[in-house]
Amino acid sequence: MPEEDSTSSWQSSTRGESAWKEERERVAARNEAASKSGKREREAFERERDTVRRSAEARRHAELLNRRRSP
Repeated sequence: MPEEDSTSSWQSSTRGESAWKEERERVAARNEAASKSGKREREAFERERDTVRRSAEARRHAELLNRRRSP
């Protein structure tokens, strides 16, 4: 493995470092927004599915009650 030269005059570019941090923050913000959006969509889907399930359950229950009452 090559050894690093301690006499090197290389220094981190502040501008490049700043741009990299800004990009990381932008990606993190985009990911957070996508996560929140996905959560809202899933919750809406689950509410709709639950509503449909309860409606079907109530319909089946009503049909069973009508069968019992019919001679």
